[in-house]
Amino acid sequence: MRVLICTVFLVFSGASLAFGQIGHRMICELAYEQLSASQQQRLDALLAHTDFDSFPPACVWADQLRGQEQYDFARPHHYVNISRKDQAVTMDHCPDYGCVLSAIQQHYALLQQDSQSAKAAESLKFLSHFVGDLHQPLHVGYDFDRGGNDIGVIFMGEVRNLHGIWDTGILLQLGFRDYQASIDRLRPRLHETNLQQWQQGDVLDWANESVAIVQQIYAEHQPGKPLDEHYALHHQHTIETRLLQAAARLAWLLQQLWSEPEAS
Repeated sequence: MRVLICTVFLVFSGASLAFGQIGHRMICELAYEQLSASQQQRLDALLAHTDFDSFPPACVWADQLRGQEQYDFARPHHYVNISRKDQAVTMDHCPDYGCVLSAIQQHYALLQQDSQSAKAAESLKFLSHFVGDLHQPLHVGYDFDRGGNDIGVIFMGEVRNLHGIWDTGILLQLGFRDYQASIDRLRPRLHETNLQQWQQGDVLDWANESVAIVQQIYAEHQPGKPLDEHYALHHQHTIETRLLQAAARLAWLLQQLWSEPEAS
C-alpha cells in the first residue's frame, strides 16, 4: 500500500506541472497591461530574441528547463528556505549559489545594464518568473519539508502535496481553468489605491509577506485531515491577492527599468 501511495503521489505531483503555467501567465498578462505603449514595445522587442510571440507564455519558460544541463544553475533560484524557528527571511538565508531573492536582484541588475540583447531577453524571462515564484508563499517555505513538497495531503480526493496545492490546486478548484474569465475578474483590483500600497518595498519585504502566510498555513494545517473546496475558498482572497501583488510589482520593476522622461 505504501508503494502504491508513493506512486500515486509522484504521478499527481508531476501532473501538476502542466497547470503551473496558469498563475505565471496571469501575472505577466496583468503586468503587461500596466505598461505604457512604449514600454510594451521595449518588452516586445526583447521577446523577438526568443521563441515567444507574447509575454505570458514566456513567463513559464523558467519552469520548462528541467533536464537542460546548461540551466542547472537556476534550479535553486525558484525559492528560498528558512528554518521553522525563523520569524523572517533575510539575505543570509540565500546560499552562495543563489535563491529567488538574489536571482531577482541579479536579473534586474542585468536588465539595467542591457535591455536589448538575447541575454537580456533571457534575464527578462527569469525575472518575470521569479517575481511570480516569490509571491507563492511556499516558495519562501520551510527547509525541513522543502517548502511543503514533502507534506502529502488529500486534496479534493486526490493524493497531492501541500506545495502543489498552493502552486495549482487551489487555483484550479477556484475555476482558474477559465483563464480569460479569471483575468477579467481580477483586473479591477489593480486600481490606483492598491497599486500605491503594493508598489513599494523590495524583494525582502515581499518575501516576508510570504513568510507570514506560510506561518498561518502551518498553524492551520492538521496532518491527515483531507482538504476540500472549503480550503480553497478559505484561502481564495490570499492567493488572488498574491497573484495581483506579483503582477503589480513586476510591472513596477519594468516601469522603473524603462522609465520615460517627464514632459517639460
